[in-house]
Amino acid sequence: MPPPNTPEEGLVATTTNAATNTATLALRPLMGGDSAAAALDLRALEYEDSVDENLICPICRVPFVTPVITNCDHVFCHKCIVQAHALNPVCPVDRLPLKLVSETRPAPKIIHNQLDNLSVRCPNNSRGCTLIVSRSLVENHVARYCEKTLVPCPHPSCNKLVIRRDIGKGCLHYDVECEYCEQVTQKADLEEHQDTECPNRKTECELCGTEYVRHKWEEHSRECPEAETSCKFALFGCEQHVKRRRLEEHALRCAYRVVGPVGEQLAELRAELNTLQERDRLKDRRIKFLENRGFPLPTPTSSEPISDMNLPEGSSTHEDTAPYESRDQYFLSLFEAMESKVERLSSALNEVEGRHSMMLFNESSQIKDQLTEIRSTMGVLGMHVRWLMNFRLQERGRAGTSAPAMSGPLSNNHENIIDDNISRRMIVNLREHPPRL
Repeated sequence: MPPPNTPEEGLVATTTNAATNTATLALRPLMGGDSAAAALDLRALEYEDSVDENLICPICRVPFVTPVITNCDHVFCHKCIVQAHALNPVCPVDRLPLKLVSETRPAPKIIHNQLDNLSVRCPNNSRGCTLIVSRSLVENHVARYCEKTLVPCPHPSCNKLVIRRDIGKGCLHYDVECEYCEQVTQKADLEEHQDTECPNRKTECELCGTEYVRHKWEEHSRECPEAETSCKFALFGCEQHVKRRRLEEHALRCAYRVVGPVGEQLAELRAELNTLQERDRLKDRRIKFLENRGFPLPTPTSSEPISDMNLPEGSSTHEDTAPYESRDQYFLSLFEAMESKVERLSSALNEVEGRHSMMLFNESSQIKDQLTEIRSTMGVLGMHVRWLMNFRLQERGRAGTSAPAMSGPLSNNHENIIDDNISRRMIVNLREHPPRL
């Protein structure tokens, strides 16, 4: 079983030529301690299928790498638009003035998804890797899983590179002699020398006369049409050996051809049974792991769901407590457990957020009603104050016209009497006609 999120799942081996983008490989190994990371140039990838013209950068004419979009709705690679803007601060398509910082933004997510789903060849196809993978996984594949990637030599005193497949063989940077041409080359480069450079690297098959590379005799023997092989019904009792080119002819008259279809069905059922058994064992290991960790598993008669609040605080996370056969399965189970916990926390947060939003809405609606009531009351009070002021001014005008010669203490007494009368009338009016909201 491959580790999670690895490009081994869904890969297709192919030998066809790419339709577009025949740029060469650009891998620059970077030395760093005991490991090497490959800086992958996404512009140099070879795409398996033709790429939509809408996904091609108008500047570099390759599929977008880190695409950005302008306010005039034109999409470019980030590096391309920066270089073009440094030469001329306009849009390269419509030639309108362009401010790089304020008028550009990352391209929509749908463009990134379409670019990630493009099928590309492994950049190490020149070294023999024939896998095809989506562009979003190619960097991970090259950096971690491709057997043809150049990595530092495992010997501490050697600063050269070897392919990842040979890293377990120790240091291969020593001179050896080619057994076919007696040319001296390094052990790490011997296979490539025998594949492409050795003048005596090819020979003819004694059975079929086909020319093949000498050190790949085993691969040719599995395909040679003149080589003898066992009947495809050998599992059911046929002991004859025939040439590979006559294998189908023999199968038509083989005495065991009657039980062949039944045997094939049994083989399919056996394979399906093995798959189901493997799934069952994996589930059993996960259940044992959860039990060892002390997770509260619900019983058939219990209606209480698993709660994250009941997890033990001091539970150990060491590998020896997990009943798994490999470290990958153990970390996969941890990842699934964390993913499930995050989903539960996310749903709980969404529920809490919804409750808070509803409470805030209810409180704000009450505050709005109270503010509306206060505004109405203030309007009524303002209307009464204006009426009282006008009434007082009218009373003063009448008093001034009726007693123009009145002055001194009598005048002040008269004004006080008028004020008392106005106050009494206002109180009576408010009692008889209270303000309405």
